[in-house]
Amino acid sequence: MADTPMPVSLPSGMPAGSAVGSSAPRRTLDRFVTGKGRYVADIPLPGALTVLLLRSTLPHAAILSVDATAARRVPGVVAVLTGADLTGVGPQPSLWDLPGQNYSNLKALATDRLLYVGHPYAVVAARDADAAAAAAALVVLETDGLPVHVTIDQAMAPGAARLYDHWPDNVVGRQHWTAGDAGAGFAAATHRLSGRFTTQRVHALSLEPRGVAAMPDGDGVTVWTSTQSIHQVRAGIAECLDLPEHRVRVIAPDVGGAFGMKGCIHGEETLLALLALRLQRPVRWLETRREAFIASPHGRDMRVDLDVAFDADGRFLALKADIVLDKGADPYATSIGTAWVTGAVLTGPYHVPAVDIHSCGVVTNKTPTGAYRGYGQPEANFPLERLLDMAARRLGLDPAEIRRRNMVAPDRMPFALHSGVLLDSGCYAGLLEATLERFGYVAALERAAAGPRPDGRVVGIGIASYIEMTNFGPSPVCKLIGVNNGGFDTSVVRMEPSGHVRLLIGQTPMGQGVETSLAQICADRLHLPVEDVSVVHGDTLSAPYTAYASGGSRGAGVAGMSVRLAADRLAERVRRWGAHLLRVEADRVVLTQAGVQVEGEPTRRLSMAAIARAAYYGADVPPGLEPGLEDRAAYDPPALAISYGSVAVEVSVDPDLGKVRVERITFGHDCGVQINPAIVDGQVRGGVAQAVGATLFEEIRYDGAGQPLTLSLHDYLPPLASDLPAIDLLHFETPTPFSPLGAKGVGETGIIAVPAAIANAVQHALGPRGGAMNSLPLTPERVLDAMPPVDI
Repeated sequence: MADTPMPVSLPSGMPAGSAVGSSAPRRTLDRFVTGKGRYVADIPLPGALTVLLLRSTLPHAAILSVDATAARRVPGVVAVLTGADLTGVGPQPSLWDLPGQNYSNLKALATDRLLYVGHPYAVVAARDADAAAAAAALVVLETDGLPVHVTIDQAMAPGAARLYDHWPDNVVGRQHWTAGDAGAGFAAATHRLSGRFTTQRVHALSLEPRGVAAMPDGDGVTVWTSTQSIHQVRAGIAECLDLPEHRVRVIAPDVGGAFGMKGCIHGEETLLALLALRLQRPVRWLETRREAFIASPHGRDMRVDLDVAFDADGRFLALKADIVLDKGADPYATSIGTAWVTGAVLTGPYHVPAVDIHSCGVVTNKTPTGAYRGYGQPEANFPLERLLDMAARRLGLDPAEIRRRNMVAPDRMPFALHSGVLLDSGCYAGLLEATLERFGYVAALERAAAGPRPDGRVVGIGIASYIEMTNFGPSPVCKLIGVNNGGFDTSVVRMEPSGHVRLLIGQTPMGQGVETSLAQICADRLHLPVEDVSVVHGDTLSAPYTAYASGGSRGAGVAGMSVRLAADRLAERVRRWGAHLLRVEADRVVLTQAGVQVEGEPTRRLSMAAIARAAYYGADVPPGLEPGLEDRAAYDPPALAISYGSVAVEVSVDPDLGKVRVERITFGHDCGVQINPAIVDGQVRGGVAQAVGATLFEEIRYDGAGQPLTLSLHDYLPPLASDLPAIDLLHFETPTPFSPLGAKGVGETGIIAVPAAIANAVQHALGPRGGAMNSLPLTPERVLDAMPPVDI
């Protein structure tokens, strides 16, 4: 395979023997596995009040009154606030303000209308949970029911009642992309295929639900919260409460999973800060699992109508799409960003000469949707990869062949998609071939064609290819598309008097191991053992400002570059100190694992500790320097980096029960230079596990009246270990040209293409007479409905 990308161990400039590219042990794992993690629930706050939120049990109603008189008299109750008590508190801020979008202006508590089951309308602060519950039972809510929109079709119907009176309809906002002449492409097409594809509403289901604690701190407030974005939460609280940001301190202790759901400010963070300030008492709120199902933002819930034109050889001529995102009752902080991303990457790794893509977000009377791992990319991949299989069947082509004919070739990169996103580097067809060879694709197809197994199960083979937008930024692009944050990252590297290094980062570890990868980069640039680098994070008082926080698969590529730049600056400072103390020119001094030495004269050397002591002692400071050893750097990526790959899946289907079993998966991917291969492995495998769950089991459901039917783990079915097959990973490394590190992101890689690959495999198992596998999840009921008729 001459076109297969060659593995690359180290980016240019990395020292030989570098820890980058090695699987350094994950930091803090021993603490977590021995139960010593420190979460919001574990923060010691003597005398903290328990906070309980009263949430709507109605999907849509006007608030006539909220009477908390009796509740406030309950012994142990310190305060009961309703929406009427939020005078002077601003609406919850938006992170993504797409041009022309509508805003809800909702505050942390409902003021005049309840919009979904779970919408908070009052909050109780009491000495303990019993007193809070007793008070909550005495709050009297009077309402008047309003029309309920459970589906996007109901919300978009002509004359549909509006959720917001100041909007012209129930559409949050729209986006439209065009490139080439789609009309001409369809007119010239030999083959045209279309379909409607839906991805269901899902829940992030982090092991630690959300939690917030707050206490007054002088003239300000300190907030502990389970979040991915300490600086963004600080900014949001300050905006809502009209405080200068320096009076708000936000701390993220250990975060027990997030997956995007904890990426933006939530109303509870505003409320807890407000209560702490007003009551001058510490307060704590911990979300219950049942509460999380109706109160925390959901993911996905998108419909894509896709229409594609091909020539006689199966090459794309044009693509049209209509994308509709169910936002639930509130545009929330992420607005229609998920639909924007779906539209922006809908063509995937393929060359599509002409497109006409419309996307929009619609409000309904359900829990708001927000960010979830993949953020619009699985929603784009599923319809495109399903339709490619449909086209292959129509044209009599192997599914792999139709992909080969359309993939963007390496010599065309960087290749601009219709949205301006650049496919930066890689060999898409080469990695597809390597994945199929590793999987044993031809032999697998032959086995599947042999008919049902002895146990009666039918076998199917499916493939899918994908791209992943990573290294989110740069800041000018963020501004262009309405994201109210930059795309840069800042790091600080400080060498202590002992010669050890303290690395201060703005990223938030939440299980992805980013602190380990960044420590490796820092250690490499300073020629130190990685054990000599300690990492500080999660506190706005010490963490350097990071514009977009921990999301968008940007930890290694963007934060890693800020660490590298800061470490390089410190390395140069150390060299100058060493040259001064050794009385030689700076260009003669090199860093080694032992410290610094004069090049070519190994006996003339100083340890890091000796240099650090001299720098902090300050008695003999080199000209142009100052005492101490510390440097900082910010990095703003020039463009996104695009990870990519292909997936091959074998499934078996029980024709009597409709149950799908994923037998095996081969996953080939390229995320550029791997800082820590073990972490990369873990990220991909974790994403695959989530993808299997979302493909076969997981779904947040509502009845026709807008009542949620998924309220516990009895109703929501994540995958068990027994549901997961062996996952055979194939790693390739093609550095991105847009970063000297060469690293691309991998946080969402595993979850993007697996749903389409499994659906394609199930479709193959059902045969040409089977119903279309175009809606997720592929429950036994749905599969049974699609089983081909039995000939009599």
